[in-house]
Amino acid sequence: SWRGTLIAEHYARGVRPTSLANVKSASKSIIAVLVGIAIDRGLIKSVREPIVSYFPELGSDPDRRKQTITVEDLLTMRSGLESTSGRNYGAWVKSGNWVRYALRQPIVSEPGTAMEYSTGSSHLLSAILTRASGVSTWQYAQTALATPMGLRLARWPVDPQGVYFGGNEMLLTPRQMAAIG
Repeated sequence: SWRGTLIAEHYARGVRPTSLANVKSASKSIIAVLVGIAIDRGLIKSVREPIVSYFPELGSDPDRRKQTITVEDLLTMRSGLESTSGRNYGAWVKSGNWVRYALRQPIVSEPGTAMEYSTGSSHLLSAILTRASGVSTWQYAQTALATPMGLRLARWPVDPQGVYFGGNEMLLTPRQMAAIG
C-alpha cells in the first residue's frame, strides 16, 4: 500500500485476502499499540507505572527489585526478569499459570537496564490490559483499535486463565496486518 491505498497484492498457495495468519511476534507490537491507547485513555496511568499496581503479589516477593518493574520496562523488554523465550519457552507455556510463572522468574539484571527478549513480558502487558480495561485483551483490541479502523479481529489463543496470548499467535488477515502495521 502507498499512503493508505492498496497498490498491488499477490497471494500464493491457496492464501486469500481473508485468510488468517499467525503473525507470531508481530503480536508484541500490536499489544504495545494497545497499551499506548490505554495510556491515552487513562486506563493505565503512564509507562512509568510500576506493574505491582496490577500484580500485587509482587509486593510479597522476596526480591524487592520486582516492585520497581514498570510498564515501560515490559514494553522495552528491560524488566530484569529471566526470559520465558528460547530455551525457557516450553516450560512457560506448559505451566498452569503463565502470568504467575513469568512474574516468578528470577531477576537477572536490574529492572530498566538490560534488554532481555521475553514473550512473557508481552504476555504480562496483555494481563495488564485485561485488568486495566475490565475486558479481555481481544475485546479491548476490537473496540479500541479494530472497530475504529473498520476491522473485525479473530480471537486468538488464551493462557490457562483466559488471558489472551500477549506475545504470539495473534491471527490477522494480510490486509488487517497492512492496515494496523
